[in-house]
Amino acid sequence: MNGEPSPTEHTGRRHWVLIETGGNQRYIFGSNRLRHVVGASQLVHEIGTEWVPAAVGRLDDPDATVVMTASGKALLLVGSVDAGRAVIRQVSCRALREAPGLQVTGVVGPPFDATDPAAHEPARRDTYELHAEVRAARRDPLLRDRVFPWHRLCRDSGQPAARVERYSEDELVAASAGVLARSDARHRARRRLVEQLTGDLGDVVPANTDVLRQSGWAAVVHADGNGVGGLFRGFLDHVMAIEGTGPVDLATHLRYQRLVSAELETATWNAVRDAIAALREQRAGEELTGRLLPIVVGGDDVTLICDAALAVPFVRAFAEGFARHTAAQPTLSAIALQATGHGGLTASAGIAVVKPHHPFRAAYELAEALTVSAKRFRSAAAFDLHVAHAATLQDLTLLREHTEPAAKCGPQVARYAGPYLLGAVEDLPVELRHRSVELLDEVHGWLGRAGWLSTAQAHALREAADRSLAEYRHQVRLTVPRAPDPDRAGTLLDVQPPTLGQVTDGGPTAPVAGTDAPFLRLFDAMHLHGLRLDTFAPAPSTDRSASKKDIR
Repeated sequence: MNGEPSPTEHTGRRHWVLIETGGNQRYIFGSNRLRHVVGASQLVHEIGTEWVPAAVGRLDDPDATVVMTASGKALLLVGSVDAGRAVIRQVSCRALREAPGLQVTGVVGPPFDATDPAAHEPARRDTYELHAEVRAARRDPLLRDRVFPWHRLCRDSGQPAARVERYSEDELVAASAGVLARSDARHRARRRLVEQLTGDLGDVVPANTDVLRQSGWAAVVHADGNGVGGLFRGFLDHVMAIEGTGPVDLATHLRYQRLVSAELETATWNAVRDAIAALREQRAGEELTGRLLPIVVGGDDVTLICDAALAVPFVRAFAEGFARHTAAQPTLSAIALQATGHGGLTASAGIAVVKPHHPFRAAYELAEALTVSAKRFRSAAAFDLHVAHAATLQDLTLLREHTEPAAKCGPQVARYAGPYLLGAVEDLPVELRHRSVELLDEVHGWLGRAGWLSTAQAHALREAADRSLAEYRHQVRLTVPRAPDPDRAGTLLDVQPPTLGQVTDGGPTAPVAGTDAPFLRLFDAMHLHGLRLDTFAPAPSTDRSASKKDIR
């Protein structure tokens, strides 16, 4: 198919076609090797952005058109059921050959009259509902692909091995067809990342995707736009408000759908580039080569693994860039203005700090849970952080309960202060200013040689908190006289009250029971200092490159 004909240029009868991958999290993070994670993400990306358009191009259907493509997803219009099934068949067969183990589900929606402005949106909704039903009825790959006792198994996937894979000169490992396909795709993934990052920004991507340089701790970062789903709920109402017309015809619907999807992708990649450029500027004295590896960048979603020291500054720079670049996209900002009352969008993130050989899937699930925690403030940009000193197989709430003093020692006080709200503290609602990341920066600046709070004194405060809240407050009173501003130090080190409200598009709302507890921010500051998770502080003058370790 050449070009994109008007959806009403030929006959009036149309069908929506939705093709989408499923089980992406298990597929991408099912292995603990970076090469497999990066390669799996590349295959998911190619299905939506390359395989589907290629299949549509081979159709003998003048009415077929690609409406929207994204990583692992595509929405089409075709003139017949047979044309839609042909695309689904081609993509599914290619997935079986080139991406074994990846679930691809496609459906052809009910027919509708393309000349009727009221017909296309109900048909689109029906297509999405049908897709959900078909996907739910599919058998799990683990049940479909049975393993027998005589099979030699792949160490990473547990599936029957197809051949051996070489990881090093001395390491040959039996690998399944799916794992081998991911390994083959990793080279294409790296080339795409380097091309997208442009210039010398691509140097941060490891030359060998098996090795990430880090200083003993790695961070899995998951960032997600706030309220992006709301842009597409009532999408046609927003378009009608912008156009100032009655019912939106199919051609206008498609134009806005394409523009919003493309502009959101552009804004996200621009924000990633800005964040990496900011890291280079802030850490001019450090070598960043091979210390950050984007895994998923698509739509408003970003997932990456990096040296833990880069995680917090990356998230802060990304959130600032995301708000700026989404506001600069004309169609996206116009839709956002109708949906949220603001021209730009914000992003929230979760940062899971783990040891290098921590299972990727567990680390990603933790980062995702932290992102959900950060999103409690709705339209406000925020991030949440957890440093995993033990296994992370439990729910985030249970992991954090273990860091609270026992009830018998007084009221339960959280020894974590997240989520942190980004932006200037004076721009936040009064009720939420104690959640500002700038206050964390201030306490962090007191620690170590550059500050007034020595390591021994910080640990004395921590040990006092382990015993009781009363002892902690007594230790604070003994410590703060050393501070340049004792009253300020006492206020920031003391127990902080629960958040009084949540932020919505219209401002603070009533408190939500069970979402918060009194907290101390000292412990997060100690993590930032002890694990060298520096915020926007200047890079240390000592060269730490010799101490870098590899994550494999």
